[in-house]
Amino acid sequence: MNTLQRTALGSALAAASLGLVPAAHADEFPKNIVYVGAAYLNNHSSLPNLGGYNTPPNLNLAVGNATTLGLGYVRNLPGPWSFELALGYPPRVRTYAEGSGWHSLSRAGVTDVDVYSPTAFINYHIRGKKAKWDPFVGLGVNYTWFRNTKALPPLTKLQGPTDVHLSSDLTWAAHVGMIYRFNSRWSLVGTIAYADVRSDLTSTSYTPDRAVITSQATTRIKFNPVVYTLAVGYSF
Repeated sequence: MNTLQRTALGSALAAASLGLVPAAHADEFPKNIVYVGAAYLNNHSSLPNLGGYNTPPNLNLAVGNATTLGLGYVRNLPGPWSFELALGYPPRVRTYAEGSGWHSLSRAGVTDVDVYSPTAFINYHIRGKKAKWDPFVGLGVNYTWFRNTKALPPLTKLQGPTDVHLSSDLTWAAHVGMIYRFNSRWSLVGTIAYADVRSDLTSTSYTPDRAVITSQATTRIKFNPVVYTLAVGYSF
């Protein structure tokens, strides 16, 4: 090693020891965020009256709201963009009888169902992903399906044994949000999301021995769900 090389190496080591040259990883911005918090599902449902074989007139339903665990993963992309997968523990959602045709059942809970609704977003970060206050907007795709649908006692006492089926739906979604960064690792994440979720409902009632169908009602529910999420995020 010649004198010039030794001088350059010595200068670089001295600068590093004084903190003038940061370590290579110090300038790296975390590429991933995971967040966990509370999510409130607020359904603004609308649907035509139920109709079908042996179904009385003026039967309708109202879809209730639910609070659950909100989860998500964000992957930072080049520029002001990121990819987000919004998840959550499937909430148990109740529907309620509405309309004069239900008589004494009006406003009673008639069904319960678990709702699975993962959503993938592409987000645009308005002030850039490194801002302490980081507002963003996103568009994406939602897939909703339903499990463990159960007819509740007020319905089965009136109609007999009843099976309820809700179809799944693939649709668009949008949200707005804000990330507040306490430091390079920890943050507070808030979002308000909407998805255009629709489902075909079929309710089939039977005689007590389930040998004969006594009635069958159908309708198409537009859920109009708005989901509010507040969570703690960790970047890595």
